[in-house]
Amino acid sequence: MTIRKKTVSNWLAGLVSAVLCLALICAPGLVLNADSAKTSQQLTEARKKAEQIRQQLAEAQSDLKKLEANAAQKSGDYAWLVERTEEQQKAYLEAMARKNNALIIMEQTTSDYEVAVQEFEEQKQAYGERLALMYQLPNKSIFEALISSADLQSYYTTNRLIRIISDTDELMLTRLQEAEAYAAEMKEAAEASYEDMQKLVADADKLLTEIKNNRDLSAADLEQAKTALSAAEEESLAWAAEMKSIESDVAALQEKYQKELAAEEAKRKAAEEDKRKAAEEARLKAAEKAEKKKKAEAEKQKSTTKNKSGWTWPVPSSRKITSRYGYRTIFGKRSFHYGVDIAAPMGTKIVAIKGGVVLACSSNNISGKLMCVDHGGGYLSYYRHLSRYAVKPGQSVSAGQVIGYMGSTGRSTGPHLHLDIEINGRKVNPLKYISP
Repeated sequence: MTIRKKTVSNWLAGLVSAVLCLALICAPGLVLNADSAKTSQQLTEARKKAEQIRQQLAEAQSDLKKLEANAAQKSGDYAWLVERTEEQQKAYLEAMARKNNALIIMEQTTSDYEVAVQEFEEQKQAYGERLALMYQLPNKSIFEALISSADLQSYYTTNRLIRIISDTDELMLTRLQEAEAYAAEMKEAAEASYEDMQKLVADADKLLTEIKNNRDLSAADLEQAKTALSAAEEESLAWAAEMKSIESDVAALQEKYQKELAAEEAKRKAAEEDKRKAAEEARLKAAEKAEKKKKAEAEKQKSTTKNKSGWTWPVPSSRKITSRYGYRTIFGKRSFHYGVDIAAPMGTKIVAIKGGVVLACSSNNISGKLMCVDHGGGYLSYYRHLSRYAVKPGQSVSAGQVIGYMGSTGRSTGPHLHLDIEINGRKVNPLKYISP
């Protein structure tokens, strides 16, 4: 396991960037500027490198745990072998002591055997001398010994001597045989004990040598395991140092980045506030302008759409007259036009030119959708070519009230209002009563 410090150092920037990326993403309501967007992309890529660091740390910790377990096992095995060696050493010493004792016993037995053999030789020599003595005596019977004896005392002396010699020889022969058997037994026992001790010592030597070899091998394995564990610990310490440095740098950079984000947020809020104030100011100016325009139009409408008799212009948003009351030529044909045509976009509001009651809302091929309002005193007003109605027959209306919408129904070349004013059944020029 090689300590990849350069790799850790290269990943430091990636991890720092990843932390900053998380801080950037988690910041609520933060609007990224161009630099922040670029940094965000870089930090997103750096998060992958940070994940690799995490995996490397996990692998290093896993390897360290395995090596610790292996070293512990090797240490236990070695301790067991050392203990076993001590036990076998004791057994070996005991076997050596028994061997020495056996040698001592064998030496003593050999010495006893030699003594027995020497005694046997001496007794055998004495026995031979006695046999020679007995062969030198006359070969007489007891009776002959009695007759030949000078007196009775001499007989008894001779007879007793013969018996003593005979009994002594018999006893010496027995002892000689016993000594020879004892000496042979001692020799056999000493040789057997010596062979047993030799075998015991050889077995102890073999077992002790095997245990020592195992102990030496286990010691080498333990030393190798300790070396690997030491390297793993150094690597782990190096990772820990790198991580501590990273955490310190990240903390400093995060604090700095938070301050920068706060400054950007304050700047953004200030810009938004300026924008809001500008928009509010523009809105107020537009509202003020619209109000002034509205008032001006109201004043204009009030001053231009109502005449001395209370009549109102029928299209407040348009003053465009496309055809007046009187003769006109259309498609080469001269005819009299009994009203006034006012052009405006489709759907433009149309109002009553004077207060009254809606007399009718009808439709035909020429006028299209039309409406008639009775103003009283024999005055009627007609509104032709409407697109739709805003009131119903029998409904009272006031001057300036919306009664319908601009259209192009019936015989029409485009959106416009044809307005007629009738007094006691006679068509009159509407511009005598209303003016644009």
